[in-house]
Amino acid sequence: MTDPLDLLIVDDSKADRAIVRSLLARHYHVREAATAREARALLGADEPDLVLLAYRLPDADGVDLLPTFVERHVPVVMLTGMETPEIIVEAMRGGAHDYLTKGRLTEEGLERAIANAVEKAALRRALDAQQRALAEHAAALEAKNREVRALASALTLAEQAERRRVADLLHDNVQQMLFGVKLALRLLHAPAVSPEATHKRLTDAEDILDQAIDVTRHLAVELTPPVLDREDMAVALRWLAEHMGGMYGMTIEVTAACPCRIPSRELRILVVQIIRELLFNVVKHAGVDTARLRLESCDGGAVFVVEDDGCGFDLGAAEVNEDEGPAGFGLYSVRQRLELVGGSLAIESAPGDGCRITLAAPEEWMSDGA
Repeated sequence: MTDPLDLLIVDDSKADRAIVRSLLARHYHVREAATAREARALLGADEPDLVLLAYRLPDADGVDLLPTFVERHVPVVMLTGMETPEIIVEAMRGGAHDYLTKGRLTEEGLERAIANAVEKAALRRALDAQQRALAEHAAALEAKNREVRALASALTLAEQAERRRVADLLHDNVQQMLFGVKLALRLLHAPAVSPEATHKRLTDAEDILDQAIDVTRHLAVELTPPVLDREDMAVALRWLAEHMGGMYGMTIEVTAACPCRIPSRELRILVVQIIRELLFNVVKHAGVDTARLRLESCDGGAVFVVEDDGCGFDLGAAEVNEDEGPAGFGLYSVRQRLELVGGSLAIESAPGDGCRITLAAPEEWMSDGA
């Protein structure tokens, strides 16, 4: 059984209020106000489901009082002494849902007007709620688009920085080494070169070529580690720990508490790149030469935890730093990249209390359809 509708009759005529009340069935709860001031006071206490509002009041016109109810989405049925088109148009433009002429009131007409007004008001409230939800969704979508554009810009800058790094490595190392080989071979054409000198120059050229091969092999491994051809992430983590430890003199303890296979090569590359950046941050900022790397299961997916006992930092005061990390990404950008593909990043740290960063890989990543 539904609660009775709460009606407010606003009319300075006691007789007219009595007539309206007599026509209303018992399932209405009726309150009365003789002035606009009394009506506003009743609104402050408890808003009615509908207002029956007289066109004329001693302290205000009913039309002037209409906005007070309309802005609260309270439906209003105007009560007029005469059926004047100008009055009706003015009331409807002001937000009234219907109008009734006092001299022609009937129980059926009054109840029909009340039911229609309540239904229209409910539809209007629902429409307003939908419009607000759409506006909020549009604002959220625009914010996400801004994040995507910012991330795309950061990715472009990082790609350019990586290309410069590779170009510098080729120019400063490989190119110089190959030039050294060319020079050594050219000297072999000099007149009266002894066999001993020839042997030495050939040996020097071989040594330089070996160095160039090592540099290019190291670069190839950095750009596309062969271990990423395998789906087993525990193997990738152990390789990464050994690789980073050798490069920076770190001790990285790896614990794989569960098997984890990610069929998507792109997602495997993303996870390894991010963990490499997190470990590099330990090298740069933590002030320690040890770190821990854990792999654990979570809700059908997996979590990768990078933690250290270094100096830590204040999360509240931390600012986005797009120059952070070997590929030019800060933690904010790392979180963005993960969220775009359904992952997440959680950071726990405090000054002097180390840092723990958790990368969550959802269950979808573990399937062939990821």
